[in-house]
Amino acid sequence: MAKDKDIEITYASIKPYILEETFTSSTAACKFQIEDEVYEASGTVRVDNTNRGVHNIKNMARNSIIGRIRSSLSSIIYKATGGGLLGNVASMASNESIRQNVSTTSFSRADQEKAVVDAFRRIIQHLYFDEDQKAWRVARIFSDFERRLKANPITKAYDKKTLARMLIEMSRADGQMEDSEREFLNGFLSAETGTLVDLMRRPPISRVECEEVTKEGRENVFMIVAAMAISDHEFEAAEQTKLAEYGEMMGFTADKQKELLRLAQDYTIEAFIREGSELGREEIYKFGESIGMERTEAERAQVRFDKRVN
Repeated sequence: MAKDKDIEITYASIKPYILEETFTSSTAACKFQIEDEVYEASGTVRVDNTNRGVHNIKNMARNSIIGRIRSSLSSIIYKATGGGLLGNVASMASNESIRQNVSTTSFSRADQEKAVVDAFRRIIQHLYFDEDQKAWRVARIFSDFERRLKANPITKAYDKKTLARMLIEMSRADGQMEDSEREFLNGFLSAETGTLVDLMRRPPISRVECEEVTKEGRENVFMIVAAMAISDHEFEAAEQTKLAEYGEMMGFTADKQKELLRLAQDYTIEAFIREGSELGREEIYKFGESIGMERTEAERAQVRFDKRVN
């Protein structure tokens, strides 16, 4: 099995898997079919460096490991919430286009194709490349975090809205929201229940609102918010406090919160291992500490991953 990061992904190579691509504003909303599975993901249309002066748009290239892992998490959330956290990605992008008076013709076809590749990269954690057949296949081995989300997707509109607000509040827990976090959130928000700006104007989530999240959805909502909190590989005190506040308001004991957080941590460290080629034990320890894991638990997560894929 080839490692995903070793495979050159071009528009031509993934074209056979593209079912649909819709461009609105600076977003490519795509559908891909691999075997019998259909995956939806969005990519950001970025202007090539040669056109930068003409379009005056920042290059938001995400080449770092952190960027790729966050993109993968965005895809998982997108799928776990039924193909979009708050609805149709394209609808939000369309409204954004009207609001900013941005035309899709501002971008070249090459820019758009790069955005489609960007969207495909967001789903490759679900796939593997079959070297014999020279084709992408659906990976049948998932982490406990992914299996839980897949087995019990978040389908209720209220649960999705509350999750969206929690993710936004968590991204602002340190007092500011970075551009990378805005891009991450915009990957699955839509005009169906309000844009990012609209949701940011809402008051803080209350205990009553947390209690109204369906019982079957609470654990997955908490896990996703936990994964968001550590997706930048930093688990700051303000984020820990906010996560514990959500857990308490949703009725989770301290032990239950720790269990759900561990699942998010395991997923994150596994994603780090997948992206980081051959990592030494000290590197695993250091990364684990950055997301709130004890050294032994970080090593145990690596062992569990190795046992599952080897």
